[in-house]
Amino acid sequence: MVEVFTSRSGVPSIRIAGVAIHSPYDPVREARRFVDTALGTGRPSTVVILGEGLGYLSGCIATLHPGARVLRVCYSRELFDQAAIFSAESWAPDFRTLDVWHPGLNAGLDEFLLDRIGELDVEGLRVLEWPPSAKLFPQQSRAANEAVQRVLRELSGSIVTTMAVGKLWLRNCVSNFLFLDGCLQGAPCSVERAVVIAASGPSLEESAPVLREMRDAIDLWALPSSLLFLQQARLEPDLIVMTDPGFYAVNHLHHAVPTCPVVMPLSAARGLWRLPAGGTNAGAPLPFLIAQPGLLEGELLKALEHPAPWIAPHGTVAATAMDLARAATRGPIIFAGLDLCTNDVISHARPNEFETFFQVQISRTSPFDSLLYQWSADRNAARIPGGRNARAPLSLQTYASWLGASRSGEPARVFRLFPSVVDLPGMTSLDAEALGKLARTLPSSSPGPRLSPNPRFPVRARRVEVVRDILFRWKTMLTVGIEKARGAHGYRVLAEPPLLGLVGQISAQGVLETRRKARLGDEKGAREAAVAVLEESTRFLQALEEKALNAG
Repeated sequence: MVEVFTSRSGVPSIRIAGVAIHSPYDPVREARRFVDTALGTGRPSTVVILGEGLGYLSGCIATLHPGARVLRVCYSRELFDQAAIFSAESWAPDFRTLDVWHPGLNAGLDEFLLDRIGELDVEGLRVLEWPPSAKLFPQQSRAANEAVQRVLRELSGSIVTTMAVGKLWLRNCVSNFLFLDGCLQGAPCSVERAVVIAASGPSLEESAPVLREMRDAIDLWALPSSLLFLQQARLEPDLIVMTDPGFYAVNHLHHAVPTCPVVMPLSAARGLWRLPAGGTNAGAPLPFLIAQPGLLEGELLKALEHPAPWIAPHGTVAATAMDLARAATRGPIIFAGLDLCTNDVISHARPNEFETFFQVQISRTSPFDSLLYQWSADRNAARIPGGRNARAPLSLQTYASWLGASRSGEPARVFRLFPSVVDLPGMTSLDAEALGKLARTLPSSSPGPRLSPNPRFPVRARRVEVVRDILFRWKTMLTVGIEKARGAHGYRVLAEPPLLGLVGQISAQGVLETRRKARLGDEKGAREAAVAVLEESTRFLQALEEKALNAG
């Protein structure tokens, strides 16, 4: 039961099931004291309030930290409705804005947060939970805290990845654009087809006989690290999904020459054009390009006149493959080998190209199993509860949180064959018998992708012109940005979308440092950091132009 009453200070307070969410004496003073204690003299960039009540916390943060963005999470739809009633009052924030989540929304809390917090927004972000709400709604509090931790792990992993490979993404985009001599368009599979996505966990070995048995009933999509095993198991995939930007992704393809198309963004590892022809192909396999965020990638795809499907990145190629399958088919999506942990020291189905790197290091004092053990130990893999010898590093734990999350408003159609001890609540577990029953319910549909070459793919000379034009415009934009950055409040130039999208990939660390100094009031330091970021970006683009365009 919700009961709204007037506090002694004259502003509303509220009880739910007889428990007061705010002080019956002075809710504003109570909220201010809490915010003062929780945030102190810090200057947050974004504050996520868990268990917001009638809006007193939001109001205090807006007063004490006017530059901070506030995201509010209500644990009760009824409480949100009451808060919305007071939105017109002078003391209350507007609860009709889109920065409030409550259980009545279609979107889950993970989706709400990811839609509003980018990887660069992690700098200066604070999370506050209102203790009375946490006490009154313990289950909602636990779920909200877990959702926030999942989102922050994903965003933190994303920014770390950007820092490590942001420049590589740009190099890959230019090289792939210049040296790929075509791309495919069409549909990756029939809209009614069941898709099995082969990851490379140890359980893929157990899955192989079952997949061979029902091969005609499914489309088989492979992640690069599973290719060598699938080749040995006589399982030819219909598609390969590749998103990783580094050497290893294409290396897997070199050692298991594909005879099928490769799905990839332009930012994926370069070198597909160097692969030998497979099967009856006249040359190296053509890619089916997908679109992922990135200023350069967007401009290049536009120049290709290629209708690339938008598939958001999540740090793991398994998630990209799942999202592509969700968009391509109404049928079931089944993961095989998606273990997200090691089996003792074994991390991949065998044979696997990764193990060749250990084999060349074998010596009398460093036997093969010792190298595997040391590799697992170096990754700080944590033991998985319920699994005798199962371990997972933090990166795999982050992937598991995202892959296992349920999708609001969508029927459960993602499955996992022979699952490991890592629990993925958003996926239904299957054994061989259950998979057989599922297969018998599927409508008949023709197998394989429906792809053909894009006839509008521009010739090499035209692609060179496109790259020169883009880099020239970007260097001009950076030159103008440097002049602006040297002026009063010049660091704010990095908040402009074109510049932010570019320099955020080239020097995410520099952007974060600029934001930190500006947030803490060091305007001179923020200007200097902004100029340094823009100058570094200019040097990088100049080197990229010289190297890429002179390579051919």
